[in-house]
Amino acid sequence: MRSFASTLLAFCAIAFAMPQFTPPSPAAGGGGGGGGGGGKPITGSGIPNVTNARNPTCIPYYGVRDAIMGGIFQGRCGDNARAAIRLAFHDAGTFSLALQANALPNGGADGSILTDPNEVLRSENNGLQNIVRLLGPLPAQLRVPPGDVVHLAGILAVLACPGGPQIPAFVGRPAPRNVAPDGLLPNPEQPVAELTARFADMGFSIRELMALIGAHTTGKQRFVDPTKANSTFDTTVDIWDTRFYTQTADPTVLPGTLKLDSDVNFAVDATTTTDFNRFIGKQAVWSSEYAAAHEKMSLLGGRRDWSHRLQRDSPVEHRHYDSNRSVNWRRETTDRSVG
Repeated sequence: MRSFASTLLAFCAIAFAMPQFTPPSPAAGGGGGGGGGGGKPITGSGIPNVTNARNPTCIPYYGVRDAIMGGIFQGRCGDNARAAIRLAFHDAGTFSLALQANALPNGGADGSILTDPNEVLRSENNGLQNIVRLLGPLPAQLRVPPGDVVHLAGILAVLACPGGPQIPAFVGRPAPRNVAPDGLLPNPEQPVAELTARFADMGFSIRELMALIGAHTTGKQRFVDPTKANSTFDTTVDIWDTRFYTQTADPTVLPGTLKLDSDVNFAVDATTTTDFNRFIGKQAVWSSEYAAAHEKMSLLGGRRDWSHRLQRDSPVEHRHYDSNRSVNWRRETTDRSVG
């Protein structure tokens, strides 16, 4: 059974706000779909240069952060960033509470999609091959676990999109222990009951699921309907906003967009419509709930709960990571610009 129970995970607040970020030129790395920029400053989202990390565990991750946000994403909400969000979902989405309860080989947020050469070739992972190629060398180059690379990339990708919320990033995952089970990733052609049951098996409520699917706001499709490749799920594909909910609920299909059957069904099904529609026009509500659900997704493989918090002025907080037994988490209580 795949579990993080034997490892110490650290929270790294490696600076999730900045006034300005200058990506390298396209020739400096990343390539296809990073968003370009040619070295011009970008205001808004991005990661500042910070060297005064208080938690030594976090120090290697400044290099990971820069390689991903600067080199691969080029500081932009481009195709590499949107692929990294999808990659995080597909890596974590093979987790199953039922498999865990029966001590069977399980999936989880461990980066197996980077290390198993066959996982990314599964049909449900079509389109992820390039982002796997770009992220794949980083664990060896920077001496960090593959799961940390995948899920830090997913968090940074959300942040790269204007409007994207800050999501806590935890590091210290063990290497994948087994091949991720096949056949567990949700399919947009499945009925609502099957999809909500599958997400419940991951540990998500319907409300959390409705928050998570809002990530389609920056998504594109290439394989659901190849005749409409590169169509988007709302009209502001480069902005992290709630138009996905508004435009999915509206019967009109706008030019250049495509609606997944599952999303349309979520908008109207009696079991999901309330939670789907609660996010229409409510950016702050959705951002907060999405961030919490994404953090939970990035840690699939065990159950977490708060157990002890040191004094507010302490540089360290302790969390327990509970998966059959408890181990300590370490979280820095510094400001956003300190790791």
